[in-house]
Amino acid sequence: MRDGRGYDPVDLSGVFNAPRSVLDDGASYPLGSRTLYGIPFLFGDERGDRALLRVESATVTVPVERSFEWMVIAHALESPDLFDGQSVGDVRAQYTLVYEDGHTEQLPIRQRFEIGPTPRLWSDRAIPLDWGQTPFLAVPDAQHQLMPRTHGRYDAAGARFVDIDDPQARSPYVLPYRFYLWPCRNPRPGVPVRALEFRSLGPAVLVGAVTTSELDEDPFGRTVWRDVLIDLAPQAGPVTEDLSVSVDRGSATYLYRRAGEAGDGWGAPPAVAGWGAPPQEDGRAYVRVAATPSARLTLKRGPSEIGACDWGALLAAGHLDDGTVTWRVPDAGRAWVRTVVRDAATGEPVPCRVHFRSADGVPYPPHGHHGHINSDGNTWNLDIGGDVRLGATTYSYIDGTCEGWLPLGEVTVEAARGFEYEPLRTTVTIRPGQAELELTLTRLTDLAATGWYSGDTHVHFVSTLGAELEARGEDVRVTNLLLSQWGHLFTNTEEFTGHPHTSADGHTHVFAGQENRSGMLGHINLLGLRRPVMPWCTGGAEESELGGGLETTLSHWADECHEQGGTVVLAHFPVPNGEAAALLATGRLDAVEMIAYDPYNIQEYYRYLDAGYRVTLVGGTDKMSSEVPIGLIRTYAHVPPEEEMDYWAWCRAVREGATFVTSGPLLSLDIEGHRPGQEIQAPAGASLDVTVRAESIFPIDRVEIVVNGRVVAEHRTPRPERTLELAASVPVGEDSWIAARCYGPGAGVARHHDVWARPIMAHTSPVYVRTGAVYERFDARTVEHMLNLVEGSLAYIDERSRRLWPGQVCHRHGQEDHLAFLRAPFLEARDLLERRRTAAAPSVRS
Repeated sequence: MRDGRGYDPVDLSGVFNAPRSVLDDGASYPLGSRTLYGIPFLFGDERGDRALLRVESATVTVPVERSFEWMVIAHALESPDLFDGQSVGDVRAQYTLVYEDGHTEQLPIRQRFEIGPTPRLWSDRAIPLDWGQTPFLAVPDAQHQLMPRTHGRYDAAGARFVDIDDPQARSPYVLPYRFYLWPCRNPRPGVPVRALEFRSLGPAVLVGAVTTSELDEDPFGRTVWRDVLIDLAPQAGPVTEDLSVSVDRGSATYLYRRAGEAGDGWGAPPAVAGWGAPPQEDGRAYVRVAATPSARLTLKRGPSEIGACDWGALLAAGHLDDGTVTWRVPDAGRAWVRTVVRDAATGEPVPCRVHFRSADGVPYPPHGHHGHINSDGNTWNLDIGGDVRLGATTYSYIDGTCEGWLPLGEVTVEAARGFEYEPLRTTVTIRPGQAELELTLTRLTDLAATGWYSGDTHVHFVSTLGAELEARGEDVRVTNLLLSQWGHLFTNTEEFTGHPHTSADGHTHVFAGQENRSGMLGHINLLGLRRPVMPWCTGGAEESELGGGLETTLSHWADECHEQGGTVVLAHFPVPNGEAAALLATGRLDAVEMIAYDPYNIQEYYRYLDAGYRVTLVGGTDKMSSEVPIGLIRTYAHVPPEEEMDYWAWCRAVREGATFVTSGPLLSLDIEGHRPGQEIQAPAGASLDVTVRAESIFPIDRVEIVVNGRVVAEHRTPRPERTLELAASVPVGEDSWIAARCYGPGAGVARHHDVWARPIMAHTSPVYVRTGAVYERFDARTVEHMLNLVEGSLAYIDERSRRLWPGQVCHRHGQEDHLAFLRAPFLEARDLLERRRTAAAPSVRS
């Protein structure tokens, strides 16, 4: 069976003398013509109960009658005596090449060098003894294969990160192979070999197949991978996950899109270094290949072949083009480089995130980090922490230093650290022998020096130390890592300690709190808990378990949090929009959270401000994937200079309303010396001097002053800028709230490249202006809206919620009347709202 590509199996059918059953689980071992590592082999079959050659002390002679450069023998020892103490390196067999000229060459076969015991099932052991003890000079007869890139069994999700299918690690254990393929270079390649002789010097030797090669190449190759660049013609379609490259005599990774090349403009806004780029819908891709020169590369879309090339020809020419597919191999030179990113002011290494790519758009991540997180697939609750992907670009979080391979020649480097540093994109040249690279990040502003400290109110799935690393890399001082529940999935249980984790330099604080959730009533963040508040979720799917009952309310969770001195934040306000009105009416909320600016969300916020509720605005990412960096939407809270900044001081600042929310712009609001959260007393009809300033690493085109929900002053620019200022004299005729906001450019507002494409914006909490003895505002429509939400929640509790437990039940709250327990906070809210409506009635009628 000659395949025409240099390899020719030897027919052993005349000497086969043993059944397949001598192998453990032999019935599952395939026989006949097989291709292993792209090389053809001719195994036996079950005719006459002869499937393989069993060699004992008597010599067995196999006719060869050919010249060859290499020979590959599929063999194994029948006895597992290696695991009974037999020494590694003992000669277990003697093979002899007999040449046409009468010369012979002896080939000693040593234990764990050229041969090893055929694997067993080891049913009495949890870990197979074969594992990690294959021969030094041979390879198993099972080649690594890529797992399906986009699908598979649920229990294989973790294994998919490894890329390859590893049957030896499966449970229950299955035999991954039976023989070892030993490549032997012919000592006299120019002389025909008449025969090959086998003789065992101990336990029986099992021989399954022999193949010879006329090629002067190691049959299994020893060259490390090379980048292969692929360019598809338009008719071949874009680069998608259904594209793959297979290599018959070697290996190939998944195929990936190439990143933006130097000078390509990086697509849609934000065209800012370090903040990603949209995936380019073109035909540029790359794959990493390790192969023998005779290998063949095949490009497929699904099952259909769309191009192929010979590896040796590609290496020789450097470029092959068939009109549909262009294959290229760039220069293979690389250097192991240690990189330091320094703060321009201090000269010290600064935590940040970095991205390296070749001039051809191939990423070269620091060692220990991803080039493509989860193979560019979705990352919800998968592969979280340490890296982040924004659009088409994957970034690695580092403590200021990293190391790894970089290609020789031009390398594009990006580095970013939050919103207060100028992000970096530069091109460096890596030269042969280079071992060091230094980069610099420059701080543009230092809000902490003025008492403003950044935080993220809403992060999931990362570990405490992972959150610390990412937060340091994003210049986020406070991260609230929230435990929660999704059905039977409980996350970060082990992270809860009841106290903040603080970095060694004292600057970064991570607190494991909770997001307690109900699908109908809402989600609530409980920050600064000393003890867990249970249950974490209630009311059934999707939050708690399928068919689960309604055990409590957000109001009761808030009460427990406040009893511990914690801070209560309504998550991603106002949805789920059930209990929000009751929480606000009863004063149980310390803040409401924005995770993405949306006109509906902000109008709901204004609705409650207009009704006289003082509502602090905070920002959080709701990070649940590696496609969102910690602090992409963050809260800046003002800690007075007389207070030491720590986690508790930051939470106090939130409760006092001293905040602004941003996804980029750094926004300040000053009203005659007053900041957000504070109150000003002024006579009705007075005018107040309002000053707003926005600084941003992203372009912005407008900044606005909002009074009682209306824009009363704005500064718009025809061309986006990075600094905008606005000063206005604002008349106040009644008790009022005043806030500032700004946006990225365009009618739709420029957006980030995170998984939710969040807009670039900033918004302050209000300054409150009272014209009388106390601050008072009332809006009848809002109160009516709130009463309807309260009534709707009560209707849900009474008529639709699962609250009837079969059998005798003793609830966590300990009260006998469970329905009364659930209804209590809503009845309290209804009473307070009706009192407000009644008290305001005369003025409303007048």
